[in-house]
Amino acid sequence: MDVQAIITRLTVTGIAYFVSDIFIHFAIKKAFYNNPKKAIRNYWIGNITLFILASLGFVLLQYMQPTLARINLWFFGIFISLLFSKMVVLIILFGETLIRFFGSLFVIRKRKNQQQPFMLSRRTFIARMSLLIGAIPFAGFAYGIFKGRYNFTIHKLEIAYDDLPEAFDGFTLTQLSDLHIGSWNKSAENELEYLVQTVQELKSDVVFFTGDIVNSRADEMDGWFDTFKKITAPFGVFSILGNHDYGDYIKWKTPADREENLKNVKNIHPQLGFNLLLNENVALEKNGEKIYVIGVENWGKGDFPKIGDLDIASKGVDDQSFRILLSHDPSHWDAKVLEKSNPPQLTLSGHTHGFQMGIETPAIRFSPSQFIYDQWAGLYQKNNVAIYVNRGLGTVGYPGRIGIWPEITQITLRKK
Repeated sequence: MDVQAIITRLTVTGIAYFVSDIFIHFAIKKAFYNNPKKAIRNYWIGNITLFILASLGFVLLQYMQPTLARINLWFFGIFISLLFSKMVVLIILFGETLIRFFGSLFVIRKRKNQQQPFMLSRRTFIARMSLLIGAIPFAGFAYGIFKGRYNFTIHKLEIAYDDLPEAFDGFTLTQLSDLHIGSWNKSAENELEYLVQTVQELKSDVVFFTGDIVNSRADEMDGWFDTFKKITAPFGVFSILGNHDYGDYIKWKTPADREENLKNVKNIHPQLGFNLLLNENVALEKNGEKIYVIGVENWGKGDFPKIGDLDIASKGVDDQSFRILLSHDPSHWDAKVLEKSNPPQLTLSGHTHGFQMGIETPAIRFSPSQFIYDQWAGLYQKNNVAIYVNRGLGTVGYPGRIGIWPEITQITLRKK
């Protein structure tokens, strides 16, 4: 991203961030009428400081200062939380202003003598209530940053197939995705050790990692190798690349630097004991029968990299055999995979993070992600093929999770 683009984004964000303060300034003045100057001064000092720190974090991310940027992600998260809360307050106060304006026409005509004391009391009440209601989403976002992002959740399910080889009936696989290791501080070491321990306690036959091991830079993994190399499985650990692994979201001095970083990102996988599949496949054999794991590079709709090639990756694999496809972006499934006459029976994807926020209950499933992706989290089936979209482990942008918790998936394959 060039300097002009950075300035434009910060300017637009700044306008959105501060425009609501026109209303909030007067709301604070009304709510804290006993000592409004002190309340307003403290608010503006914190408000401006937070914007500067969040902007600094954004700039550092673009210019490859991962350690400092990682620290500033916390400020960025609080900034996002406050921005959302401001929008809530703005809606309430703007709505109240419209009601007061049109209502005043009636009051002036019918209740001239009661207008001023009535409106004064009402405005103070509305000001206090708007700030109180605005604090609720702020508290929710704060919970997502300090607690929700560590709420690792295991999703277990069984999928049955007619054409699954008998030897693989009951075969278990664990799927992990979207680690985004650059978004984790060393303060999370205990939590990530717990994550790895949980994966190992599942004792799956095979482990799959479906992309985005880093945010952009290979050196984000420094200091974490000993933790993640503990992930093992009897049939091995297999992985693919995601869109972030190509380093397209930061500014490199030269194209050669980007290519060197991509090479180093690829080298992370064997150092962890992961078998990285780059448009290639591998057979898993049990009791003389085989299933195939096909791993493609990233293919995503829109501006995302379109490097994945299912035809090349499937070379030498009979399309009548049982196949598991690892493809980071679920949009690949609808756009390319399902157009095959006999597509892989199971596709494992990630990428969406479930937007890192939403509601998932037995009765309600909602996330803003569903307006972008047809398959945004969980299991989807068409005919005799399925895709499972993992909600991911890490975060991008907002460094937290609300309602859409970081996921460890265990799938058991069954023979119908």
